[in-house]
Amino acid sequence: MFIVRSWRLSMSTKLQFLLKRTSKRTEEKKRSSNRLEEKKIVEIFQDSHRELVAVEDNGNLDVEKQPALVFFGEENERFNIDELLNSEAELQGQSFYSSLYKVKLNSGTVFVVKRLRNLRVSTEDFKSTVTWIGNLKHPNLLPLVACHASDDDKLLIYRFQTGSLSNLLSNYAGGNRDFPWKFRLSIAYGIAKGLQYIENVSCNRNMPHGNLKPSNILLNEFEEPQISEYGMQSLIDPKWEMLYSYNGYKAPEKTLTEKADIYSYGIILLQLLTGKAVDNSCIDLPQWVKAKIREEWTGEVFDSEVNRMAGQWALPLLNIALQCVSHMPEQRPTISDTLEKIEHVIKEQDDFSFSSTSSVECSK
Repeated sequence: MFIVRSWRLSMSTKLQFLLKRTSKRTEEKKRSSNRLEEKKIVEIFQDSHRELVAVEDNGNLDVEKQPALVFFGEENERFNIDELLNSEAELQGQSFYSSLYKVKLNSGTVFVVKRLRNLRVSTEDFKSTVTWIGNLKHPNLLPLVACHASDDDKLLIYRFQTGSLSNLLSNYAGGNRDFPWKFRLSIAYGIAKGLQYIENVSCNRNMPHGNLKPSNILLNEFEEPQISEYGMQSLIDPKWEMLYSYNGYKAPEKTLTEKADIYSYGIILLQLLTGKAVDNSCIDLPQWVKAKIREEWTGEVFDSEVNRMAGQWALPLLNIALQCVSHMPEQRPTISDTLEKIEHVIKEQDDFSFSSTSSVECSK
């Protein structure tokens, strides 16, 4: 009984301690920003602590009715709140509506816990939406392992993934790893497959992704893309949207629609072809690409790896990407049309590779 009742109190005490311990392990240049993050998180939990104490003093806390964790994953991924609260945790990031923690259980299994706040929906609507999301299964959609929903706390728990497309692009730009053409093509294909699945299953819910960008494309242990953050935009209070900075992936109309997701996908596809950074830069990638084409410098659009290995197959993907980033939503293709064109490129390239290999073997 005490485990559930002390959820917010334990979380407060535990995270305050762990954030202090984590900051000691960070580099000296990061300590100042970490202290600021710690202060913000501690303030949030101190408020929660006061709220819970007030309820307990009034004798109105019904322990038996407090919700526990609801699981959607495999049996070997089950654990209880006590295990979660007594595990090592590190703050990974913050936004206006969430805090993200990397949590390592005593068993050694690592999860990511997202704590949500400032939502637009009631607890019951949250439960309904998250339960629906938790039951979605697709290789290119990050699976939700578990959730916790009460009037005081909203938690989402995912498997920890070691990489993201954002990190991959950054490491490639810094010369720290290769990014072969076929790997880029497989990522473009996987993201499109995930988006098509989202569109198909959400046709009766009108729930596009709304925040598609490389940092929300995670890579599993096989370096296959998995779309994360699906469903979050439908939960956020609209009053916070004005605080979001334009990140280069949002469609010009800035609406929550499937066509806006197509635009975001087009930007990602252009990044895969050009190697250009969009995050933390002032570049308008579609305009930069179009300017190069107008000047008949199409070859300069692609980065060196694409120019060296993609051959004739890069141009069809560039045309697809430019259609996706059309300024007018009605001029953008559907995700099914986009996926069909990408599959056609992959098939033609595979057929060409097979034909070339056969010709070489026959000539021996």
